[in-house]
Amino acid sequence: SRLIVRTSSAASAATLTPNVNAYDMYCLNAMAADLTVNAPIGDPVDGDRLTFRFLDNGTSRLITWNPIYTAIGVSAPTATTISKITYVGCIYNAHSPGWDIIAVTTQV
Repeated sequence: SRLIVRTSSAASAATLTPNVNAYDMYCLNAMAADLTVNAPIGDPVDGDRLTFRFLDNGTSRLITWNPIYTAIGVSAPTATTISKITYVGCIYNAHSPGWDIIAVTTQV
């Protein structure tokens, strides 16, 4: 069967506090400000996934991550690439506990 991803979409935000009980993916489609990604709220279970999609509005924007996000084998993006989409994939690790950033990719 098809997995239905619960997606939140907004043009821009200065802070983002993901609610993992409500959404699996957060999309900012025309970032007009630097962004702070806060620790998620909700009740995650081991292996839950959380995806971010960032696109600025033609000006690079800084991204600051709460320490609950740990980069594993990749580097968490600290800024957008002008007019390019960036995806960040995370998995909840109940043993840390925290969100492991396991994938980062930017449009070429």
